[in-house]
Amino acid sequence: MEMIGDYSNWIAMVDRPGERCAPLLRRKFTISASIASATLSISGLGYYEAWINGLRVGDHVLDPAQTDYDQRVFYVAHDVTELVRAGTNAIGVMLGDGWYNQDRLWNEQCQPVYGKPRLLAELHIAFTDGGKQVVGSDEDWVWSAGPITDANLYAGECYDARLEQSGWCAPDFNDSGWQAAVTVSAPGGRLERQEMPPIRRIEDVRPVTVDEVIPGQYVVDMGQNLAGWARIQVDGPAGTEIRMRFAEALGPDGNIDTASTGVFVAGIEQIDRYICKGEGPETWEPRFTYHGFRYVEVIGWPDELTAADITGVVVHTDLPTAGSFHCSDERLNRLHTMALWTHRSNIHSIPEDCPARERCGWLGDANMVAEYSIWNFQGRAFWEKYIDDIETTRTRHNGLPCNIAPGKRTCGQALPDWAAAFIMLPWYLYIYYGDVSVLKKHWEGMQRQVEHFGECADNWILEGISHGDWYDPGGESPCTHTPPTLTATLWFHQCAEVMARTAPLLDKQQETARYESWRLQIRDAVIDRYYDRENGTFGSQTADVMALQFRVVPDGDEDRVVASLVHDIRERDGHLNTGIMGVRYLFEVLTRHGHGELALAIMHKDSYPSFGNLIQRGATTLWECWGEAGHDATDGPRSLNHPMMGGFDNWFYNTLAGIQPDSRQPGFKHFFLKPHPIPGLDRVHVHHDCPQGRIVSEWACTNGCFEWTVEVPLGSTATATLPYTGDVRKLQPGRHQIT
Repeated sequence: MEMIGDYSNWIAMVDRPGERCAPLLRRKFTISASIASATLSISGLGYYEAWINGLRVGDHVLDPAQTDYDQRVFYVAHDVTELVRAGTNAIGVMLGDGWYNQDRLWNEQCQPVYGKPRLLAELHIAFTDGGKQVVGSDEDWVWSAGPITDANLYAGECYDARLEQSGWCAPDFNDSGWQAAVTVSAPGGRLERQEMPPIRRIEDVRPVTVDEVIPGQYVVDMGQNLAGWARIQVDGPAGTEIRMRFAEALGPDGNIDTASTGVFVAGIEQIDRYICKGEGPETWEPRFTYHGFRYVEVIGWPDELTAADITGVVVHTDLPTAGSFHCSDERLNRLHTMALWTHRSNIHSIPEDCPARERCGWLGDANMVAEYSIWNFQGRAFWEKYIDDIETTRTRHNGLPCNIAPGKRTCGQALPDWAAAFIMLPWYLYIYYGDVSVLKKHWEGMQRQVEHFGECADNWILEGISHGDWYDPGGESPCTHTPPTLTATLWFHQCAEVMARTAPLLDKQQETARYESWRLQIRDAVIDRYYDRENGTFGSQTADVMALQFRVVPDGDEDRVVASLVHDIRERDGHLNTGIMGVRYLFEVLTRHGHGELALAIMHKDSYPSFGNLIQRGATTLWECWGEAGHDATDGPRSLNHPMMGGFDNWFYNTLAGIQPDSRQPGFKHFFLKPHPIPGLDRVHVHHDCPQGRIVSEWACTNGCFEWTVEVPLGSTATATLPYTGDVRKLQPGRHQIT
């Protein structure tokens, strides 16, 4: 693929009418030789769509991916050989503000604008005779206002079809009334080719109901909370304005309730407007915005709105599937589906917290999501890009990451439990994909972060402010039952362990001993400070679960801590009492310590607090909290599409199916298989596509007989431990039937 040759050749418009329109840019050129190949390398900031000779270039949307544009900017290379031709040609580009000129939210806090929209493009044409031609972004381009009169990522898009210029990107279009483009400065960041999968339209969702709540005002229920937009088909008189307002919930009167979309902090609702040109049936969908929604309020429809007139379009980063889970328990299947929908709704070139409200890459959220993302999706390039995003935020806070990456809404230097993501995420990629390069690339930053933990600790305890076990149940504050100082220090312990295990991979033996010593001292400090030796507990479900998972338990007391955890759950009538950190590990810890039936029972609770309670309240995705009314009163309604609560999905893969990577032979060159059958769960089927190929773990318990089918891919070996007997078998590549 051709690289862009001159990074300085950015062009833009002299003015934009109303400073909100999405401008149209075009350039004519002539080809006089036989074409062998053609590549368009392009970066349109904030977003772009491109055409050649009236035909759309590629199928990406919301391109290029979001970055810290003052540090790096992505371009995308498209093979356009089939679009160019001998003779006169034309390139057309429409530009949107995107994240580059996001000036509607957070403005008072962080001034998020990088600059006005601009374009960098080079069309490289190779001829069959060996010659070449390059058409770049220069002052031969011209521009005009287009039909998009306003477009904002949060506030929505307005499209006036009466302003369309038919054939504007075709060679024979008369552009004599257009203005000349001008050269402008580059954004400042280094230019990089976009390697991660693009954002695309993934699927269509048909409405389940369309209700006219009052005359002329419709509420459309897509039946699923999703991220994307609505496509409409309408036939109305010229000037007819259709307004679509998006929400995750309904009010008692059947109208939409936009509170959970962040109106209480942003003062902005998600609204798209379409103005008809009146020349027969018209089909429209937005280009430079997206929404998080289940419900659409439609006003201004020229006749009766039906389900055939409107479609939900699911839009997100197109990560290929890497895994599947299915079992005999429909509640678990449903929760798995909810976790996937929630994650899919929050991948738009970064791992977001929520698609309707903030759309920010909070580090702590990413840490809770990354592993279940990897089990389910081929996300290596996606997560590598995000770790690089974290790296770019370090320039803003003395070499330390920010709470959010990327973007100017940093929310300050990352608090300890959120900053841990900068150490944990590279480790996850190493374990699951087997490439040490990500650890080499980020070692300096990882070391700077863990050393900062050491500087801030008081006798190895990270005192002070941390986010904590975000939204555990029963309180109006985000963290009620587990001291944030404890969870932050437990993450400090885990980071020290990762550093101790990373150092020898990079031939840093001195650091190996240093960080292993740290780990042991942190462990002892946590036990001395927080462990109740009389009762065998660290004080809460989350504290006990994390201590067990991270091996921060006094020698010989593991069973006592497990018993305390089980006792607490039973005292709460079988309910969990955890936020995001406890949910991440609760089910694995219970099941691996012989309490799988209790883990399954928690998943089947329908009273508050529980996943079942959220389902009964209409949830199709995971919520930010457990649905307490108190949060609504103090902070406004929380997000109803928040993937950080989905950490339980790891349980399906690494515990029920029992597929576990081996850190000594990462990338599943060798792995462990140790399934955990649970009474009441008759069968489990899981596959995971690792770098070596497909792993399958499928078991069934029928009439007291355990039957297990395993597939080990070529290039891997596995150690399988049979449930009930504990027999261990070494497995070579191939399919194995085990009973």
